[in-house]
Amino acid sequence: MASGSVAKRQDGRWRARYRGPDGRERARHFDRKTDAQRWLAAETAKMGRGEWTDPTSGKVTVGEYGAEWLASKVRLKHSTRTSYESLLRYHVAPTWGRVPLSSVRHEDVAAWVQRLHGSGLSASRTRQAWIVLSQVLDMAVRSRRIPHNPARGVELPSLPKRTERPARMLTGGQVWALADAVGERHALEVLILAWCGLRFGELAALRVSEVDVLRREMHVNRTLSEVGGVLIEGTPKTDSSVRRVPVPPWLMDMLAPTLAGRGGEDRALTAPDGGDLRLGNWRTRVFDPAVRAVGIAAQDGGDVFRPHDLRHTCASLHIQAGTPPKVLSEMLGHASVSITLDRYGHLYPGDVHQYVDRLGEAALVARADFLRTRDAVGVVPLVRDEVAQAV
Repeated sequence: MASGSVAKRQDGRWRARYRGPDGRERARHFDRKTDAQRWLAAETAKMGRGEWTDPTSGKVTVGEYGAEWLASKVRLKHSTRTSYESLLRYHVAPTWGRVPLSSVRHEDVAAWVQRLHGSGLSASRTRQAWIVLSQVLDMAVRSRRIPHNPARGVELPSLPKRTERPARMLTGGQVWALADAVGERHALEVLILAWCGLRFGELAALRVSEVDVLRREMHVNRTLSEVGGVLIEGTPKTDSSVRRVPVPPWLMDMLAPTLAGRGGEDRALTAPDGGDLRLGNWRTRVFDPAVRAVGIAAQDGGDVFRPHDLRHTCASLHIQAGTPPKVLSEMLGHASVSITLDRYGHLYPGDVHQYVDRLGEAALVARADFLRTRDAVGVVPLVRDEVAQAV
């Protein structure tokens, strides 16, 4: 452990100094010897516990270090990076941008959180702003710029209870009616969403080379999303979303001619002008008018049918066709079969009763075997004797 000293200067003040773990000498001056000794003891204790930080490194402002933190996040999706940039600019920087890292105090962070939420910012967005600030401070701790994260333990606003939007599902006949209503140019899009269960972004990102006509499979490796009016191609929602999706023979027969003679990197399906499919445009110009034309009524006083409901429709149709939960989970790209059952388990009541009925039949067969054995050799008294002896 580095040693230090306290000495009186010619001007009557007391100088405490020590050599830090980095080999550099640090010193401070005090009016009283007791204060100098107390400061030296505190710095020495920090070095002993491995909590010492360079006092000068904490002078970097939260705004400057926040930019470094964001630059270090190399694996962020574009939408997440855009959200972080917005949080830093509009919610973190106005309060903390010019504050040195070492000057951030726990009680000040708590007051800032209360002000954000009190100004009308939602509980969710307030929490996200706190998360960004806390992650900036976490990196400062790991870089030994500050000894601890003062944002930890701050009380956050409670999130409103989430109400799950009920899934809307079409019958097979309604799917065909909707495909007819969107017209020949867009029918494939509806049919693939409804019978293969792709998310719209996965469908829009699909390339010709990712459609295996012979094996009747689509390889889902990417997704296309719109962020701030800009289309961004990225990885699917989760690792399990990278998958091979089987295609019904009749649907592949419809899809194959549209792929013929096109390059492997071309999109499998495009907008009428040949560009990428955009969910907003597609829904406004193609999907919603067809929904109204078919007469798919709003549910529960205004709950409209969305493009994503075609994915729920796919799950429902598969369950009706007898597809096992594990197979359906893999086809939809769920992280586990429990997610599939949590979402669609209520659609399996017939199967549940069927299995229970089978178990009930097995129980009756076992009972009949037991009665025959008991009447023949007197199993029951024998079992009772053994139990009595064991007791």
